[in-house]
Amino acid sequence: MTTNEPATEPPPQPMSEKKKARSMAAPRPKRRRRLGLVLLGVIPALFLAGTAGAFWTGYSLYDRPFVWYNTNRIAATADRAGRGMGSPVVVALGGATLRHATLDEDGMAKLAARDGIERVQFLRIVHEHAQFADFEPMLGAILKIKPDLVLLDLDLLFAERRPLADLRSYGSVVTGMALEGKPYLADQIAIQYEKPCRAPDPNGRTAADVERRVEEARSVVSLDAESTAFEAVRRFADQARAGGTRVALLHLRRPTAFEERMYGPGNSYLPAALTRLNEQPGLPVWRFPDSLHKSANYCRSGALGPEGRKAYSQWLSAGIAQVLSQPRVEEAALR
Repeated sequence: MTTNEPATEPPPQPMSEKKKARSMAAPRPKRRRRLGLVLLGVIPALFLAGTAGAFWTGYSLYDRPFVWYNTNRIAATADRAGRGMGSPVVVALGGATLRHATLDEDGMAKLAARDGIERVQFLRIVHEHAQFADFEPMLGAILKIKPDLVLLDLDLLFAERRPLADLRSYGSVVTGMALEGKPYLADQIAIQYEKPCRAPDPNGRTAADVERRVEEARSVVSLDAESTAFEAVRRFADQARAGGTRVALLHLRRPTAFEERMYGPGNSYLPAALTRLNEQPGLPVWRFPDSLHKSANYCRSGALGPEGRKAYSQWLSAGIAQVLSQPRVEEAALR
């Protein structure tokens, strides 16, 4: 006798441990694609962020050696003045034009001795494409040594570096370092003392050089009679005079062709700047002597050459001696 028992399905076979592990380990295809896309976006972003951060950090620290180097020079000047039992101290601040216009420390000291002022400690600090803000981190150290006289390049009152000019300059440094093996840090000794000079072209073919150098200068620095740097200089001069330090401004020159291209016909920036200065007591301007403003005295770059530098330094030393021969409380102006 047969019985009709309900048909039963065979029980499911248990998944092997290996298959179960593979099933759990393998991500779904869509999830894998999403993860890949995220990584493709995140990794470049992290790389760019890291590169930008490194670039910005390097840029923010790039000018520190200039401050450190010259702060040490200020301290060394104070030490020499102290060992000289009250030697007069003269500090000059400016750009490359000032560097080319003046003899170095020993040369200026010898000229001062010839003019009757012994043991003068002359300290010149220059910055390429200078603006007054470049010197602000060391102004306290300068005032602390109580110099007898501070000379400022007239352009410091009106010069402003153009937006992004420093970043472009730093970018070229980094690029040169990576591609051409150039040094990362600027040679601080060269900035203070190097004076390369190519003589003017005897055939008069200097227009292209002048135009190129003017465009380079304009791309980095603008000169504005209404610059906010004026007030910063005025405040510094007030602090200096309160401590018995006299301040004077040096009106340095370039060849006429350069000035006309740089400042405009008739040097449009300068008259307005000088008019503003005439309203400020205690900021005398030592005007560049007309007798030295000759093309033969300038390098092809527009800076003073060796003969022009020697003549201007002699003239400047005479002015320094005139001021230092007077009591500190008095002020003198050369016009």
